[in-house]
Amino acid sequence: MGNSDPIRCRVAACREALDDGKEWSFYLINDGDAPLDWALLYSVGYEWGDLGNSEAVDVRVSGLAPGAHALIWRDDGSGAEVRMDLSLRARVRSREVRLQFEFPKLYRKRDLPLVDGLGKPGWQVAAEGREG
Repeated sequence: MGNSDPIRCRVAACREALDDGKEWSFYLINDGDAPLDWALLYSVGYEWGDLGNSEAVDVRVSGLAPGAHALIWRDDGSGAEVRMDLSLRARVRSREVRLQFEFPKLYRKRDLPLVDGLGKPGWQVAAEGREG
């Protein structure tokens, strides 16, 4: 990865029950050619029409290899009824970028396709960031 190459990631939202009372899992997938030194999910936002709010969170993943994935957020399903956005920062070598992932109303999505690199059905959003 050169210094000007973007840092590329996807987040996939997958409907799954994991015995925690929540309905949706959000997985970070590293689509870059280099491992992520770290990624930090720092905010989860919810928007319904003109109304919105966000929740400050602190979920850190370290050493995510190219093509690898990590569970970064679980939602109880209420977020699936509104538009959601996940805000992350990621670092590769000495470069740090912000990444934003926006999801539609997930409860409306049916017959979700398999997510490449994850092997689970889900809705995926890609983002890339460059320094600066």
